[in-house]
Amino acid sequence: MIQEYLFSGEKYRYEVEHYTYKSVKVKTYDIENSDCWLVTFSLDGENERNANILSVVNDFVVDKFHPTILSNGCSAYYNRALYPRFNEFERKLRKLLYLKSALSQDTGDTGVIKDLESKDLGEIFTLLFSDAQFVKDVKKSINEKTWQFTKTEILATLQQISESTLWDRLIGNDAVPSLSTDFTQVKQFRNDVMHAHNMGTVSYNSALNLLKRINRQLDIAIDKIIIAKAKTPQHEDRQDFNTVIENAIKEMDTTKQDWREQLAEVQASIYTFNNAGMLATLEEYNRIASSPEFNAIKTYLSSYEFSQIQKNIEQISKIKMDIPPALQEIQKIAGSIKIPEFEAPAALLELQKSLQDLKIDLENPKESPEETAEDKTDEPHEI
Repeated sequence: MIQEYLFSGEKYRYEVEHYTYKSVKVKTYDIENSDCWLVTFSLDGENERNANILSVVNDFVVDKFHPTILSNGCSAYYNRALYPRFNEFERKLRKLLYLKSALSQDTGDTGVIKDLESKDLGEIFTLLFSDAQFVKDVKKSINEKTWQFTKTEILATLQQISESTLWDRLIGNDAVPSLSTDFTQVKQFRNDVMHAHNMGTVSYNSALNLLKRINRQLDIAIDKIIIAKAKTPQHEDRQDFNTVIENAIKEMDTTKQDWREQLAEVQASIYTFNNAGMLATLEEYNRIASSPEFNAIKTYLSSYEFSQIQKNIEQISKIKMDIPPALQEIQKIAGSIKIPEFEAPAALLELQKSLQDLKIDLENPKESPEETAEDKTDEPHEI
């Protein structure tokens, strides 16, 4: 049994090569012309003990070094060990449903059994354990609430909405209790096994114990159906099993078809965009985007100079935004300032009056008597 991992670089190599756990063998392999290398951890023999040991190794290596897992021997062992358990579980579940249908009082069992045979386990789970009306009511209640709802409020709302699954109505909530309460976990474990997901010892043990318990409970439920019919040949079921199952299958198929049609419409709408005009537009965009001018613009936009310009513009914008409120504050302050009253002294008023009386018209001065006499002697006169 082997665990194999891929590493890149020498960071963890020393720790990995010197890691020891019980009798696990460690080997490393270089990959030529590469900084990658492989490491294997192995034990002789395919058994649960070795799988449990290598699961511990796997948890340590993955959590501490985070390599790429190339092969996981312990997980492969767990997957193979659980597969028969899931096969047994699915066959017994179908057996219970087929018996319930065949022993019902109407004659529609052949069609119902055929429909059930065409469904995979995921569809059967949805059919039996999902209440479509409950889902609708929950969505409606959540959508009607404001965005400020709390977790407590949501839980209280859910408690008020009734749920009635097909399993509870037709089989009974007390039948195969581990399946009715943990069917989601069963689905997850089955998905891990069928799709070869990595699985550790804890998950393996949980899945194994759950399946053992459910398979035992299925045996009990099957026996009860047969015994009840044998003791009371004319007994009436709580509901007509085949009719209810048939209607549920039709509703599920209708919903599936609606989804397919919606998906087809979406795909068709996507295809309509694939026309000549759009292709031409995309080609033109690609041409412009790959041009030297466009590349030059992109280079400039990512340059230091442009980033500085952006910073300056942001600072100027901030200043412009700060100016109006600052001016408003200044105007408020100016409006609140009062000029004090001032009374001039009497002597100052007298001086002002005297100066006003002595004011001379410099543009048009008055002529003096002497200047007038001289001017007159120069004027021409008759002899």
